Amino acid sequence: MHAPRKFRKAFMAQLLVSLRAAGQASKSMGLWERRDAVRLSSDVAMALASARARSAPRSSAAWARALVARHAAERRNEALMRRIMGGAGYEMAAAAAAAARSRKEERSRRIVRRSRRVCSGSAGRRRRVSLAAAAASGGAVRCSAMAAARRMVKARLRVLRSLVPGGEALRGLSLLSETLDYVVCLKTQVELMQCLCKGSRPKLG
Repeated sequence: MHAPRKFRKAFMAQLLVSLRAAGQASKSMGLWERRDAVRLSSDVAMALASARARSAPRSSAAWARALVARHAAERRNEALMRRIMGGAGYEMAAAAAAAARSRKEERSRRIVRRSRRVCSGSAGRRRRVSLAAAAASGGAVRCSAMAAARRMVKARLRVLRSLVPGGEALRGLSLLSETLDYVVCLKTQVELMQCLCKGSRPKLG
């Protein structure tokens, strides 16, 4: 976690740098491309400011690394990200994106292998035997309620992991800690963008 005041100051400084870079690159862009450039600039600024504002030097949140890597994975973002982060920073982000893609492919292969084992029938037979034993002992209702609760928790954690950048690789307390940090940073991002919009809006009358 970082100090909110320190993060806000670092975020504003980095956001102005990022938006300036986006403004220079957006002269030949259409409306939607400019919108995407502003979003990219704001996300990268938030991630970089998060790393600079943390108490531990040279540390960054998992969501911040994943967010930058997600943008770096798209080739169309390369020119703007090089302007914002510099060549070395972009190369590190691109390498992280490639590593994340490799981990995702490996997880997909593991899921396929596990599904094949389950479909083979041995796991299904073991589950039927355990359920029959639970029913015979009189604890079937309690086991069913506990299983339903576990399914609900797993479903909600799955949704949470899909919302937080890099959340797929997080478990337990680390997931909750990263989620809290990410939400605090998003709130600051929205507040600063609203301030910039109000400041740039022409006064009528």
